[in-house]
Amino acid sequence: MAFECHLEDDSIERLMDCNGNSKDADGGSSLASSAMSSPAKAARCGPFCDGKGRPLLLTYNEAPPYLQFNPFILSGYRGYLSTKMCIESVFWWTNETINIWSHIFGWMLFLGLTLYDLLLLNFHASTVDKAIVGGLLICFQACMILSSLYHTFSCRSEKVYDCFLTYDLFGISLSLLAIYMSGIYYAFWCHKAWQTFYLTTVGLIFGLAMSLHVPRVGASANMKLFTFVGWAAYGVVPTFHWTVVMGGLDNPMVQLLLPRVMGMYAISGVAFLIYVTKFPERLLNGSVDYLGHSHQWWHLLVVLALYYWHNTGIQYVEYRMNHGCGYNG
Repeated sequence: MAFECHLEDDSIERLMDCNGNSKDADGGSSLASSAMSSPAKAARCGPFCDGKGRPLLLTYNEAPPYLQFNPFILSGYRGYLSTKMCIESVFWWTNETINIWSHIFGWMLFLGLTLYDLLLLNFHASTVDKAIVGGLLICFQACMILSSLYHTFSCRSEKVYDCFLTYDLFGISLSLLAIYMSGIYYAFWCHKAWQTFYLTTVGLIFGLAMSLHVPRVGASANMKLFTFVGWAAYGVVPTFHWTVVMGGLDNPMVQLLLPRVMGMYAISGVAFLIYVTKFPERLLNGSVDYLGHSHQWWHLLVVLALYYWHNTGIQYVEYRMNHGCGYNG
């Protein structure tokens, strides 16, 4: 994807007020005046630190307009920050802290699983199996890293926000692609024609989803969301077909793995429902701004879903290695 997120720092002499308006350092907003009592720290922090260099967080109404997308989170917003301060804000306590760290720890989890699985599979699996499992976990790691970067630099500027949001969605798409590719590869292991068909269709849908994020395409947010939801729902088609091809619910492999697939959809469905309904902050205005709001639960459930699918994938590999195509319908 031809997107570049430019993170050049603005000149110290030009600060931004909480509405994104450029102001001179000697006549800036009240926040800037507070910060300027300590010039060195103000240079680091701009108008969003107090005189001692401590972070000044904003309310919903004070936050940059492009960050005002959840009216039920009332406080804990960062203002416009330099690149360096965005990185430092990873260690602040804000309404983004859990969002950032949940996927940093998620990345560490999948990195550890990558090393463990590849060492374990080195003695038992073929090169193709190792490539499938390794590729799956690398895509999961990319999803975690891009999500953490998006939440870290979202307060840099609206342009940077839009850029990293695109990469965040790309990471989600990669994880979906990896889930589909690995599932279809092993499910239709003994039915190569159908395996090729579904791998091709999933790849085409991935390409379509990515094309919607090219700026000149001009796709609306609703169209992008609809494409993602449709892509996720499409998984029901190969799942149902696979169940039929394998001979139905009496097949041991179907009995083993179909509940795992349904479990994956259940976790993902709960995560999506929490995300779109903005629960629980919708009912607890201001009480879960820093800990417990919907996006944090979304992040935790995403990590859980990916970890759950990783374990499902290992079961796929072990079953096929032990039984081959002996239990096909």
